[in-house]
Amino acid sequence: MRRSKTNSGFLYFIEKIVRCHPLLYFVTRYFIRYTNIFEEDANGVSFLNLDRKVNIIDVGASDGIASKFFNRKLKINKIICFEPNKSYVRILKKMNIKNLIVNGYGVGQFNKYYEIFFPRYNFFSKNIDLVTYTYYNKKELLNRINLDFKFKNNISIVKKQIYLKRVKKMKTKVDLVKIDVNGHELSVVKGLDKIIKRDRPVLIIETGDDIKIIEKHLKKYGFEKYLFLNKYNKFLKIKKKYPLNTYSLQKSHLNLNVS
Repeated sequence: MRRSKTNSGFLYFIEKIVRCHPLLYFVTRYFIRYTNIFEEDANGVSFLNLDRKVNIIDVGASDGIASKFFNRKLKINKIICFEPNKSYVRILKKMNIKNLIVNGYGVGQFNKYYEIFFPRYNFFSKNIDLVTYTYYNKKELLNRINLDFKFKNNISIVKKQIYLKRVKKMKTKVDLVKIDVNGHELSVVKGLDKIIKRDRPVLIIETGDDIKIIEKHLKKYGFEKYLFLNKYNKFLKIKKKYPLNTYSLQKSHLNLNVS
């Protein structure tokens, strides 16, 4: 499992420091909501052939930093968020983004409740939930905590249930789907299968253990796997090493900035 690296250069150095301590991470994440900072390779959306007015599905919308980023980078028609965490749903509903649609549940292959795990940090008898570290597998969460945090005292693991639904119908034509669900990406892809088959949207998928299975599943719809090289504003076909986020694209999505 990789460290949670979302940027490079100086920003990566800062990110590494921030992730050392749970309290520092929580405070920094809170203030990031009010900035334009997001994952570096997400800049690739500006170099794709998309409709003039873009419809986006944001699965694992969290506190809305991805939706905010897309709203700044693209001309948006609708952003349809799926987020099962109630505290994040409240934040999303307060965001000043036109035509932001918030669904208070997640996306999965089946309509059912799932167990999830996230870390809770106790600071002078006050519980601080690090919900962005939500995982469906407790062992994976513990591995992630050990990789990211140097200071692990006063961290406990909370278990809860969330509800996921399969998306069978959607009138809106979807141009782009972002999936960031900490290990449940394959289930989300299958839960959106009818939409993906119908619209062939750009897919930005957080790279996890199931990425090769996802890749094989999407290949039958004509998708190929790419990474975005931020330094050169260029897409490259993935050969061996996978990036933080994998772009699954149709040929029609690509400009000349691809190798």
